[in-house]
Amino acid sequence: MPNNNWYETSDDMMMPLPLTPEQANEVVNERTLTEEMTDDTARRRFPSITLPNNTNITVIPIIPGITLFGYIRFMNASPGETRVDIYVNGRKVASNLLYRNFTEYMKVFPGWYRIAVYAAGTIRNPLTVTTLRVEANSITTLAVIGLSGDISTLAINDSRRFLNRNRAYVRFVQLSPNAPTMDAYWDDALVVSELNYEDISRYMTATPGSHNLKMRDSLSGANLVEHPDVQVEGGKAYTIYIVGDINDRTGLQILVPLEGATYLNFGD
Repeated sequence: MPNNNWYETSDDMMMPLPLTPEQANEVVNERTLTEEMTDDTARRRFPSITLPNNTNITVIPIIPGITLFGYIRFMNASPGETRVDIYVNGRKVASNLLYRNFTEYMKVFPGWYRIAVYAAGTIRNPLTVTTLRVEANSITTLAVIGLSGDISTLAINDSRRFLNRNRAYVRFVQLSPNAPTMDAYWDDALVVSELNYEDISRYMTATPGSHNLKMRDSLSGANLVEHPDVQVEGGKAYTIYIVGDINDRTGLQILVPLEGATYLNFGD
């Protein structure tokens, strides 16, 4: 939090420091991967800043308007893995993340990160391991996707565009691994066609208020899933996620979270 030196420290940051590209691609033990920045190393790296006298925390000064960083959150979109733990550079950043749930956005420094996803409560045999390069001033949702035995991740980046307060901004992401190619109908008007697995549509603008959304099979025109009351507000951006196992009794679901581009601050 800010203090009289006008900087904040990351003693409560969930995300660890970035790795080199070589470190990010190494096969290592999750518990020994992360190199923590202690207050001693922070004092050497930032000698002009007075740091708190607490040797039990990780301290990284974040100076508004100067320090470059991004934001990342994690999403469990895998109907086959209903609870997962997520480790980044060896540090657990999400515990028991339920299917269809998101973490909060976490502040993260630019660089390379090794992300390992495990079935909740385990630390051996990861479901998937990936490396991700985070850019400065970026906002990313990293989704865990796929069915059991074929788990992967997909990085979905928000657009930091100007948000007109009289319009809402909406896009579509298809994360159901076995659903057919689908079309999106917004108030019965076709707005996106032939959306396939892992596809991320362009943004469209919409009037604030309530809207009906139908996802239809592109070939047959049959309704796959419907959301009769999608509420959007002016000056805000939304990503509409289609998730689920079409062969399961619960079928497909539609998630409409608010994007971080609407409210996150980079201090500029």
